[in-house]
Amino acid sequence: MIERLRKLWPRTSLGTRLGTTLMIALMPLGLLSILQTRDALAQLDATTLEGVGGAAVQSVRPQIELINQAQISARALAAILSRQSPDGPGCSDWVRSLARDIPQATLVAYIPLAGLMTCSSTGEVFDFTDNPRFRAMIATPLPKLIYNPQGPVSGTAIVGVTHPVFDASGATQGFVTISLNYAAVAPDAYVDQVASWQPSYLATFQSDGSVLLASDTTVAPDDAIPGGISGERLASLAGRPAFVATPEGRKILSVVNITRDLSLVSVWERASGGAWSRATALTPYLLPALTWIAALVAASFASSRLVVRHVRALARSMDDYISTRLRVQIPDLSGAPTEIQRLHAAYEGLIRTIEQEEAELQNLLVDKDVLLREVDHRSGNSLQIIASVMRMYRREATDPKLRQVLDSLINRVIALSSTHTSLYAVSGRQDIAMDMVLTNVVRRLKEIHGVGLGVASKTFQPVRMDAQSAVPLALALAEAVGCYFSRPGLAQQAVSIALSESDGMVRLEVEGPVVPELQPETTSGLAALPQRMLRQFAAQLGGTVVLRQEGERVKVDLHFPSARPEAA
Repeated sequence: MIERLRKLWPRTSLGTRLGTTLMIALMPLGLLSILQTRDALAQLDATTLEGVGGAAVQSVRPQIELINQAQISARALAAILSRQSPDGPGCSDWVRSLARDIPQATLVAYIPLAGLMTCSSTGEVFDFTDNPRFRAMIATPLPKLIYNPQGPVSGTAIVGVTHPVFDASGATQGFVTISLNYAAVAPDAYVDQVASWQPSYLATFQSDGSVLLASDTTVAPDDAIPGGISGERLASLAGRPAFVATPEGRKILSVVNITRDLSLVSVWERASGGAWSRATALTPYLLPALTWIAALVAASFASSRLVVRHVRALARSMDDYISTRLRVQIPDLSGAPTEIQRLHAAYEGLIRTIEQEEAELQNLLVDKDVLLREVDHRSGNSLQIIASVMRMYRREATDPKLRQVLDSLINRVIALSSTHTSLYAVSGRQDIAMDMVLTNVVRRLKEIHGVGLGVASKTFQPVRMDAQSAVPLALALAEAVGCYFSRPGLAQQAVSIALSESDGMVRLEVEGPVVPELQPETTSGLAALPQRMLRQFAAQLGGTVVLRQEGERVKVDLHFPSARPEAA
């Protein structure tokens, strides 16, 4: 079968070849389209689950904020009454002031363990001794939220916020209670849509599983929550909304932890099912089918135009050579017309000429690089000879000041030679990695001054510069670091060096102990020479240098515009 198809293939038309090839080539694309569509639907479901959790919290945010405010106020009032006597006249003032701050509160009061309430925001006196909820509060003296369909004082449905009051020894002496009108904390109807989903039931559950608030008090929570999910499983779903299958269709169950002992449970239903829900099952297969049909139509339309494929292959080969300098073999050129073969021969001749001339240019560049390295080597040797001559004069000099000046000059010449060697070791490159160059300069300065390991800490970003800018920057670093290293008795991490680049600016920061040469007030004499040299280097870079002294530390801050070389 395969052999028969191989014999028939040379006699097939260009349209058939192109159509068959496109169908085979686009088959992975069709499979990929199915997977991508399926992933998109899964992402839509994940986004919907994230949205419904936030929307549920938003629908009860005013009520939750009111409860949180009441809890915080009750805790604060309990702390005040713990430090002061709750039986004094100040208790009534505190509760009335708190009631004015919470307009939704029907009652703010302090109830002692005896049960007789005499300190209240309304001025009423009430005996809670036989109240079962008050007895439960005494049994477990902890902050609580209580729902009471009929408050004993107000006679209306309330949500009670309680907090125990302790005396100086830590014993419970009573409770602060804030009664909120249930109508003020009942969940509101949510009107926005999240991917066509709307909540059908909202309820807040306490840690013991009891319902505090509900959007529909006539429906039992077990009937409103789909799937027969228990309270233990509700706790495991906190922060992870999930789809639940029901006979009416898919629903979303969301559980959000509002506070430590309060959770919001919401049940969401699709606002409207319809064509989209049915069409999503066919969508993964629709895109590949349309793609294959479009490919066949394009192949039939373009078959008459592809007779010039050899010209296009030759053009692609030229473009590839221009962009990558690689010669791409043109396939099936033996069957091309004579004119195209002659054009290809001329193209090959041009390529050979270009490659020959490029090879000659490369040889010239290599020769130039060798000459530059020889000049650099001799320049370094000349600097070393100058340093040796200075050492000879230094050995013969008897004046201590003259010997000190010669020592300083010798160190500078050696540092200049080391900097020169580090910079021009990469001769011929248009950009230089300054972190490597500056690291070599610091290492050589340690050897010159006899500084131990760990004295200087370096933080260099990978900044690249041209040689014209790299020379003054490296010399400025050598001048600043040399002043610090000349001070005896340097401790570990005494000198810190940082090189960074951001927002078009390069910054070199060198910080170390106080040395006379780098103090801002040193403006004249031989000691001011390093500062003048730093300013000269900064001027060559088109930047500025600032010296700052803070206590026993002096910082040199050199910043200038970055001039990154163009890519070769």
